[in-house]
Amino acid sequence: MTNRLVFTVDVDRDANIHIDGQSAAGSKDRGHGVAPRFGSSEKGLSLIMDMLDGLGIKGTFFVEGRTAETVDCSCLADQCIGFHGYDHEDLTAIDDLPEVMDRAYSAVRDNVARPVCFRAPFMQTDDRVYDELVRLGIGHDSSVYGVPGQHIFDVRSVTVHPVAKGRDRNGKTIAAYLWPMHEGKRCPQDYIELASSISDGELLISTHSWHMVESIENGLLTEGEVRTNIFNVESVITGIIDKGFTPSILVV
Repeated sequence: MTNRLVFTVDVDRDANIHIDGQSAAGSKDRGHGVAPRFGSSEKGLSLIMDMLDGLGIKGTFFVEGRTAETVDCSCLADQCIGFHGYDHEDLTAIDDLPEVMDRAYSAVRDNVARPVCFRAPFMQTDDRVYDELVRLGIGHDSSVYGVPGQHIFDVRSVTVHPVAKGRDRNGKTIAAYLWPMHEGKRCPQDYIELASSISDGELLISTHSWHMVESIENGLLTEGEVRTNIFNVESVITGIIDKGFTPSILVV
């Protein structure tokens, strides 16, 4: 079996945070409250598409419903499209789950493309969510973590693609989400080494569109910091490809 590299992007509200007392997520307060913002997500999406075009590969994009209604996602026409909740809710903690899933699915279908896969906001999922995926005809999910090289498996007839989580050379936990690298706490080589631990299977590398231009801790990035961010993400992708991984999309 050929090792697959699947580059995935969560396209959602900027610097999303849970807000106590409400199901809808907000955005990190930058001096104007925690109402959802989408400017960084839209700008970051454009940068990611330019990067992927330069590399000649496609990505898998999990688009939040409200973001699909707010941000111009026309650049995603030829990509693999999934959905990612409607208001970045913790779907395991809401009562009106069917209504939220319908709203999220429809928003992405009507504004981007028909979703063929799913990732739960905050990576929080349960049997109720999988039942909804079956009802909506979604056959692929990426809402769980697994040890590097863990093979895909089925839940409720939904094929689950785990995001790798393992240990680095120092014994510290590392997941295949690039969040720590965007925050200056990891380097591309850490993720390339994570790929080296996989001998047979697929590796999902994950990021957020907004994180290309905004740090959760430090706010909007300078132009130089944005260029570094792009370089680092590209280095992760090319470094893993150099390890013998074939770039692919989640649902072929």
